[in-house]
Amino acid sequence: MIHLNRKHHARVSPRLQTVLQQIVDDVVNRLGCLGALATTLENDMGLYVRASAFTVPNGRLQQVFAQSHVNLEPGQALMYLNNARHRYNLGVSAVNGVNASFSAEPGHQHLLSERLYDLLRPLTDRATADEIQRELNIHQVIAVPLVVQKEVVGAIMALTQDSFTNRDAEFLEAFGNLAAAAIQNNYRLTAMEALERVILGLQARMTDETRVLQTVVDAVVQELGYEGAMVATLENGSALPVRAYALDDTPQILAHLEKKAGMSLLSPKSVVYLDQPRYKNNLSVRAVKGIDGRPQKFLTSDHLHDLLRPFINKPLADFAQRMLGIRQVIAVPFFIEDEVVGNLFVASRRDHFTAWETTLLTTFGQQAAAGIRNARLYREAEEQRQIAALFGRMAFSSTAAVHGLGNDLSIISTYLQMLQNLETFSASQKQEMAATNARMIERIDKSLRLLDNLHEPWHHTPDKVVQVNDCLIRAVREQFSEWRRGETAVADTEYPLTMPNNQPLTLSLNLANDLPPIHTAPDMLTEAVRVIIKNGYEAVLAQNQPGSLHVASRLQAPNRLQILIRDSGVGIRSEDLPHIFEMGWSTKEGSGMGFGLFWTRDFIHGLGGSIYVDSKPGHGTTFDISLPIS
Repeated sequence: MIHLNRKHHARVSPRLQTVLQQIVDDVVNRLGCLGALATTLENDMGLYVRASAFTVPNGRLQQVFAQSHVNLEPGQALMYLNNARHRYNLGVSAVNGVNASFSAEPGHQHLLSERLYDLLRPLTDRATADEIQRELNIHQVIAVPLVVQKEVVGAIMALTQDSFTNRDAEFLEAFGNLAAAAIQNNYRLTAMEALERVILGLQARMTDETRVLQTVVDAVVQELGYEGAMVATLENGSALPVRAYALDDTPQILAHLEKKAGMSLLSPKSVVYLDQPRYKNNLSVRAVKGIDGRPQKFLTSDHLHDLLRPFINKPLADFAQRMLGIRQVIAVPFFIEDEVVGNLFVASRRDHFTAWETTLLTTFGQQAAAGIRNARLYREAEEQRQIAALFGRMAFSSTAAVHGLGNDLSIISTYLQMLQNLETFSASQKQEMAATNARMIERIDKSLRLLDNLHEPWHHTPDKVVQVNDCLIRAVREQFSEWRRGETAVADTEYPLTMPNNQPLTLSLNLANDLPPIHTAPDMLTEAVRVIIKNGYEAVLAQNQPGSLHVASRLQAPNRLQILIRDSGVGIRSEDLPHIFEMGWSTKEGSGMGFGLFWTRDFIHGLGGSIYVDSKPGHGTTFDISLPIS
């Protein structure tokens, strides 16, 4: 699973915070517990408090825990799984599956104890824990690991003045399953949103290869939460120099390593060579050379030394690994048209990379490859039209996959929003929600298949002889699923539609017959037009009154044709008009990525065409597109 960076633990999404708070509230209210805690297992192997509920008066509770130096504030780490002093803690034992001095009921995952000290050790001493237990009259404590798809993502812990029955434990495990699914869905949603931002960000940095690579490693560390990441590119068929790296706030350890090695990570000396024997055991070389000359999809090792050899000796590498808490490293070769162009390296504090993680990291690696090719082609292009054509073709495949991911993200996000209203659900509704977890996991698996489509983002999109009206009709169909008609273009035809706000929308088509064809990729032209139609529809919807959308085509000159798309929407302010085609600029106040019109303009320019916009607030907007005829 992908976790948030330890520097951002306090920034767990409000949607997850709300779900976990409602779960612990329900545990306390339904079971009559004295208190309950929900924790998540983060990438630094810490169990972090995310939500808590207690029936003890808050002021007294804070006083009691302050006396024992126990901090239960959200965002604080209670325990660390890889800390030997914490191994007998009840929550750590439950997560690790270690029996220690506790006995779990057969067939159950929870652990019980009659000592509060077992839940608080070693945060406080036994005498203090026993004193708190007597004062609060605590009889029993329980820890339930949160498990989804055989992976532990956190724990729920509870305290009672009575005893936990088997039915209570089953209730806790059922709610644990709900919490586990919410945690996994939230983190995967966060990871996919990070990937979406990286893909769009790479398009904005297409001219600078170094910035492209830095964008990838920064996202891997800062957004996905790994200890470190590094990119090396294959140069002259043999050399693999390090081009960019990012670390999780540990510059002093890197400085120590560089001083001992007598070289910096980005120096000309920091290069391994595929054809020299002394580098044959380096993880990067082994991953790229692969088996029988076929590169590996990825290659992992439990030893940081395998990634740094032969520049840093094993004792020093092992020392750095202990200091950083690294348990495993991975090398992920990335390709352009089946040819290796580099390696992405990632260091993790977990003892293995899951299938989800390797798929996601492979995608990030391929985005590095995409960025490299993008930057190199940009440098080679001599004319703006060539640049625009290359960019439009390369960006299309990634954009289409991002739109597909967006659909899945929307469904998962809606599910998480429903969980935020958990306290209003009946017992049967909660059981139904728990049953929905499996379907949400299937939705996540579907998103994995979409990620696979991003592994080869520069798949060639061939040009064809295209009838513009066919693309216009297809774009309208994709935007308005309820609209049905034949393929024949009809002039001066209106179609009444109903918008989600129950206001009527008049869709009118005025498509000229017998237009000469143009030469382009039909999917790309359809997408460019759909972007404008979608923006126009949203502008009409924002009016919250009856509106219209007009799509027209005509022969503009013997060698050019024209597309007009006009809406009666809210319009665009004059001060905003110069910015609408800029990357990252959007009028949607936080919901828009500012990529659609940016890409559309470059694609149109790449065809040798032009695009203009005329708009006035309250009077709608018109897009005027001119394209050369083949």
